[in-house]
Amino acid sequence: MKIAFMTNNYKPFTGGVPISIERLKKGLETLGHQAVVFAPTYEEQTQEENVFRYATCMKKFIGGIVIPNPFDKRIEEEFRRHHFDLIHVHHPMLIGRTAAYLSKKYNVPLVFTYHTRYEQYLECYTGCRLTEKLTPLYLQTFLKHCHFVFAPTQGMKDYLISACKVHPDRIGILPTGIEPDSFLAKEEDCRRVREAYGALDMPLLLTVSRMAQEKNIAFLLESLAVFKERFGKPFRMIMVGDGPDKASYEQMARRLGLEREICFAGKIPNGEIPPYYAAADVFLFASKTETQGIVLLEAFAGSTPVAAVDASGVRDLVKNGSNGILVKEDKYDFAEKLTALLNSEELKGRMSENARQAALAYREEAVALRAARYYNSVINAVEGKEETWKINTVF
Repeated sequence: MKIAFMTNNYKPFTGGVPISIERLKKGLETLGHQAVVFAPTYEEQTQEENVFRYATCMKKFIGGIVIPNPFDKRIEEEFRRHHFDLIHVHHPMLIGRTAAYLSKKYNVPLVFTYHTRYEQYLECYTGCRLTEKLTPLYLQTFLKHCHFVFAPTQGMKDYLISACKVHPDRIGILPTGIEPDSFLAKEEDCRRVREAYGALDMPLLLTVSRMAQEKNIAFLLESLAVFKERFGKPFRMIMVGDGPDKASYEQMARRLGLEREICFAGKIPNGEIPPYYAAADVFLFASKTETQGIVLLEAFAGSTPVAAVDASGVRDLVKNGSNGILVKEDKYDFAEKLTALLNSEELKGRMSENARQAALAYREEAVALRAARYYNSVINAVEGKEETWKINTVF
């Protein structure tokens, strides 16, 4: 098959959507398929095979993203040149409308992945609660153009069926895959991480996140300040990631008296992160805007339990008391439950084993194979080779 991936953001931008696209592309190529990514232009981009860069209108916008130009005429020219079997679009607006246009004009099946809780993301930056009502209405309109819809988790599938009126027969679950290297961290590399951050003889906590408002980092810092008092023993916390609010979070950590405990490690290449996950005792996560939370699965692959704010997209992966703990968005509750977890080696060990077992179902090659089967079923259904749209019952 030949698939067109269409997206509003991609590398070098760091985020869940670029990671998801890159891993699915790689997995499909391993299976012998071809995937071409249509992505906006960035100043820092590098040349990459089967990645077509279209024009950008604004180089910097909310959260460090760019505003692409979906009206760039070269998009259709490049699309027409390839004779694609299917379009997989990853955003409902901007390039999403272009994908819908190309699908209709050239009679190519269109599928869409719901990656982002847009209403929550926009509310973080605008403070407008109307987005919670308006976003599903927009999605309902857009999804009528799609032949099939992917949700990364069961919770997101339920949301799309109830709030966006997607027919249950036209939606399936397709998570982001985990790279093989995520399971292969060496013990000596893990020790080097702990040694580098002075955590050989104390608990090591970790988060991997964009340093931006929608990731709820401020709550995490406030919770750690309470945890420091409750725990009463030395610990280290590594915050991996960069973003527009990193400097303000560093200042906040100093104000909270956490400058010795917290290290802002900045951006670390994906290939170098597995030892960080595996070295940590607990992975912390506070975001409420996730549809899946790729970093949660990567932590699981490193046999690391998760302590997370109970939110949609998170509770589908983190099973409270099994592979991690789910807490209310309350800094005292977060601190209390994290303290209890770190004080119980038996509980932490059991959760570590369960975390790794949970990760195995999300291996990159398994997800790519599932995607290819979905794609084939959609293509056959559009061409009239299948009598029913009940595609997701096959998997």
